[in-house]
Amino acid sequence: MNRYLILSFVFVIGTTSLCAQENQDTIALKEVKVRGKRKRKQTKPRIELNEYKVDVNAPSLIQALRAHLGTAKIRDNRVIVLNDRMYAPTSGNPYALWVIDGIIYGEQAPPGLDLNSIRSVKILKSLLETSAYGFRGSSGVIEITTDTAIRE
Repeated sequence: MNRYLILSFVFVIGTTSLCAQENQDTIALKEVKVRGKRKRKQTKPRIELNEYKVDVNAPSLIQALRAHLGTAKIRDNRVIVLNDRMYAPTSGNPYALWVIDGIIYGEQAPPGLDLNSIRSVKILKSLLETSAYGFRGSSGVIEITTDTAIRE
């Protein structure tokens, strides 16, 4: 006959107590075995980035640049680079400005850009960096340079 010690924890507001009680049981602990397969965590597929840190297999430009965006939030195909400010002090707009090869596209990512042609991506956040774009760039600027701009 085996003896087991059963511990129960009782919590009462303000005090705690631990009660011990000895019980006899006919089933030995050796006989009780719980078997089951351990579930493995399903890992996300790794993103393949090219040498410019761009995912050329991504379905959209924003997802292709995710490695550059860091902690930026994405809403309605627009990017919020500066999470600490809900609205820019001058423009009142929280979305970053897209600039591709020196051409300003506004707050939405331009469609139809070839992801294989991207050669550099710069995320401008500070006032000193974004001052070249005036109040429109006060919420941050995403500058993209493609290989067509480098050839010219």
